[in-house]
Amino acid sequence: MEQHKARLLREAEVLHERYRLHETVTPSTYEPGSMEYLEQTDGVYDADTDTLTLRFDVRGTRYGDRTEQIEALQVGDPLQLKRDAHNLYNANNFTVLTERGADVGNLPATLCDAIAPLYDAGALTVERVSVSFVDPISKRSRHAKQAMLFAELVLKLTT
Repeated sequence: MEQHKARLLREAEVLHERYRLHETVTPSTYEPGSMEYLEQTDGVYDADTDTLTLRFDVRGTRYGDRTEQIEALQVGDPLQLKRDAHNLYNANNFTVLTERGADVGNLPATLCDAIAPLYDAGALTVERVSVSFVDPISKRSRHAKQAMLFAELVLKLTT
């Protein structure tokens, strides 16, 4: 379990480094579409409480009716995670759902791969999931292909 915990903590560090980039990177230094939302990501581990707070972009937001579901979301709205071990693309997948159970996307694969072994073993619990940032497609550029949805996930490690 320690190796899985270490992997999850590395993923949190990656998110935190991404967050820290927003302090130094300006739009003129990157290709459009690659780094606009750096400040919306973060990963923080509290060793005293064994709690991990992750902010990340929800993936796959343009498929099915996800775009329409995201239009109604606001910062702070509660979300749910559903373990999706039968996903054809990633057996470690977690689907992100609205409070009413509408599918709005998936956790990034790297987070799924780090969280699933601990979750499946009962070594962590999901304390809270909520919308941390939303940029619906109706408010984005006419060239945008998908809504941007970021979630905050609070995990409690129990090992």
